[in-house]
Amino acid sequence: MVVSSSAFYVIPPSAATSSSMESEKVPWIIWGLGTPNGDEEMWVKANKGSLYLQVDAGDDESHIWMKVDEGGDNNDWERIWVREVSPVRTDASYSYGMNVDSDLFFTGGAATKSYLMQLAGDRTLGNAATGDSNDAYLKIAGSNYAANDANFILRGLNIGITNRSGGVMGRLENSMGVQNKSGGVVDVLFGATIISENYGTVDTDGMACDFINRDENDTSRGYAGVIRLRNDDRSSQSALDSAIDIDSHGSSGGYDTLIDATGATLTEYDSGTQVVLMTFKDAAGTTQYLIHDTNTATVLEVATSVS
Repeated sequence: MVVSSSAFYVIPPSAATSSSMESEKVPWIIWGLGTPNGDEEMWVKANKGSLYLQVDAGDDESHIWMKVDEGGDNNDWERIWVREVSPVRTDASYSYGMNVDSDLFFTGGAATKSYLMQLAGDRTLGNAATGDSNDAYLKIAGSNYAANDANFILRGLNIGITNRSGGVMGRLENSMGVQNKSGGVVDVLFGATIISENYGTVDTDGMACDFINRDENDTSRGYAGVIRLRNDDRSSQSALDSAIDIDSHGSSGGYDTLIDATGATLTEYDSGTQVVLMTFKDAAGTTQYLIHDTNTATVLEVATSVS
């Protein structure tokens, strides 16, 4: 989109003057062709809060811009979202097409919940979907066509939640969940489906998921691990079929190794030769250890203690 060379008043300044009691001049409403030209006189003189109506914006795009800063450049003007938004990148090293940022929102006290953004909606009775249909509350789609260097990273989601020094809370996490309520019927119920597909070239690693735990303070922690699997029903249901279900498509090549732990360091016990591959409880509730003796590579042993 071409940057505008001139703009015109919807309401002339003479009709929108401030009174002597006001500390700021009245915001303007101006219009023109092209995107705001932040260093031209009309846009520079406009006060923060002024609106610019871009009459040649594309169909179904926002035609409204607001002045949000007084830096004398194009970044002073932000496009206001109306159904669809087409952000223009700023010159900053960190640029956001849309930024919701507030320290004034998370101020609730006892027994309050604060959600900075919510997407909500129901498919109501009488609106049954048929055929190749699906719904989603958030759809993210994008493609890379540029020949970037090996330092470049593209992420569909980039989430970073931090508890800073002095912060105290009961739990810090990212949470996803699905529920099939009583009376509901569904063919397949998964808490999350993660798919990685490759039809090109992967130079190093190709995985569906990479779990990383960086515990940099082992003097102040409880139980530590990388993945926890829990059967957490609260109504004494029957046992699950398995904790881990490993499968492969009939036309695939399967697996060379079911579990590859060659990159892991296993801590040896006092004898200097025994490492524990697994701990579990038997039917009597006794803790058992599946032990490998590194001096005898073929030996596995189940024991109630480790030396």
